[in-house]
Amino acid sequence: MFVTTLIIACPCAFGLATPASLTVGIGKGAENGILIRSGDAPQASEKLDAIVLDKTGTITKAEPALTDVVVTPAHEEADVLRLTASLERGSEHPLGEAIVKGAGARGLKLSDAEGFAAIPGHGVGGR
Repeated sequence: MFVTTLIIACPCAFGLATPASLTVGIGKGAENGILIRSGDAPQASEKLDAIVLDKTGTITKAEPALTDVVVTPAHEEADVLRLTASLERGSEHPLGEAIVKGAGARGLKLSDAEGFAAIPGHGVGGR
């Protein structure tokens, strides 16, 4: 009843308040590390019945993080991570940075890679 009375008395207020509140809400989210693509996204979210998230840590920490290293029985985890992180040190990719940080957190000594090349869409290469 109250909302109906307000709309009849001053319909312009709702027309101005809705976009303003969305803008402020999206801005506050961005300040806290939550990025929303557009003002339509929160409104469309009411129709969601499932959310699928990746496992990089970007949802909970706002940056990717290395959690596990899986190797074949013929290789040692520390060796694979040391070599991978040594190569990724030259990369600007956020996942490469996460690998380097993860190796540092495990106390691995990294080497200097030779012939480093970042190959767009394919990863990195070097020795």
